[in-house]
Amino acid sequence: MRSQISVIFTFGLVMMLAPFAIDLYLPALPTISDQLGTEIDQLEASVAIFLIGFAAGQLVLGPLSDAIGRMRVLVGGLAVFAVASGIIATVHSINELFVWRFVQAVGAAGSVTVFPMVQDRFRQPDAARVISILMALIIVAPLIAPLLGGYILILAGWPTIFLLLSALGVVSLLLAFKASPPSTEPRRRITLRMLSGQYATVLKERRVVLAILTGSFAFGGLFAFVAGSPFVYITYFDVPEERYGLLVGLNAAAMIIVNLANASILAKFPAIGKIAVGAVFLALAGVAMLAAALLGQGLVMIVAIAVVFFAALALVETNAAIVAFSVLQEENGTVASLNGALQFGIGGLSSMLVSTLASTNAVPLAIAMAASGLAVLLCAVWLVFFDRASEPGAKSRGSQTS
Repeated sequence: MRSQISVIFTFGLVMMLAPFAIDLYLPALPTISDQLGTEIDQLEASVAIFLIGFAAGQLVLGPLSDAIGRMRVLVGGLAVFAVASGIIATVHSINELFVWRFVQAVGAAGSVTVFPMVQDRFRQPDAARVISILMALIIVAPLIAPLLGGYILILAGWPTIFLLLSALGVVSLLLAFKASPPSTEPRRRITLRMLSGQYATVLKERRVVLAILTGSFAFGGLFAFVAGSPFVYITYFDVPEERYGLLVGLNAAAMIIVNLANASILAKFPAIGKIAVGAVFLALAGVAMLAAALLGQGLVMIVAIAVVFFAALALVETNAAIVAFSVLQEENGTVASLNGALQFGIGGLSSMLVSTLASTNAVPLAIAMAASGLAVLLCAVWLVFFDRASEPGAKSRGSQTS
């Protein structure tokens, strides 16, 4: 039991590195732009650079981990992340920042090995429980990161944010060595043909693709909220900055409760069934948010709908991951690479769209959340259809257990 807790803590910390690297420094952007002598609009491109590097890194490192071993890729990625984060704290120009943000992102992409390692290490239903707990951390991280970053900026300055990220990378690396034995997995020759073959195998499995898309569109709603909620809560509804964190904390609490329930009292229910239920509530909450915004409803209504939205999002996101990683065990590195790249790609696009739209009320954010919910519902319907259409012997274990 103690060993399992250690593994969960280690993997959880690894999975939180990328969301922290994306959102922890956001409150410091104006300060960094002043010190580097550049416009904040130019500096905001560093977010996109990280997302591009993270997505590209996962697309390569996922199949690579299938070929040379999970631990080799994870350890290498953590080392690169730690070094790059430390260097960013010392940069003197925006070009240096851009280069090392990309390197940092590629290192963070080593986290693509975590879910396959869970599937390799644990049997069902233990693997599903571990994934539920890890997903709670992944989803909560983008919500708490800007708040934590703001406090660090005030107390210690912006370089400390990246020094903290470097320290977290080092700690993750040491814990990974302790929690997992050195890799003894056989090496396979890596070729472009091998990589394309692995992706072709995964893309032919519709249940995997639909599960990944379902979770990725849900992630889009999460990132839209992270980008748009400060304006809606603080500027539009005049919520004091110190209370904004409490309101966001309600969403985080809802997601944690749902994920813990998914790992315990809801564990006996089929994962695909839970995706379907969560997708319905997510779509309803998204549409309700849009209606409330258009009708000019008050803060209490907006906050209440957001809590329901995030509770449903947690149910969908976690079980989508469980299904995706339970179908093609031998190709889980490639599955993880597609999963991570699409999650952060769609999430980053959603965040960018909300950030660039001229906002005078809650409508732009509500549109993004409604679109996320409806896209999730559409993918979930197709997922249920293809799962039921599959022959009994070919059904994914994710549709039978969680």
